[in-house]
Amino acid sequence: QSAHRGLHVISLAENKQLRLGRGHESDVRIADVSISRCHAIVRFQRGAFVLEDNNSKFGTLVAMRKTRPIDSKTTLAVQCGRTVLKLIQQSTEGATETQAAS
Repeated sequence: QSAHRGLHVISLAENKQLRLGRGHESDVRIADVSISRCHAIVRFQRGAFVLEDNNSKFGTLVAMRKTRPIDSKTTLAVQCGRTVLKLIQQSTEGATETQAAS
């Protein structure tokens, strides 16, 4: 386990994208050499979260057997390179947020 854990709360209102990667342009910067500069993107689209790998070298893995909606009771584990992120949805008045914890 790493001592570099963090919790990021980011609003995805107004079709904002959440960029995951080790590059300076990323919304959530991950200091891991197995992470691409722009590794993956999370966005809220048509009432659901969409996770898209950005042609990263080591890929993005999601611990799911089948497609399912993510609600406020669900924590989704996403592996980017060697780093595992936990995505949690929270709804606030008029906005949808996701938390990314590594």
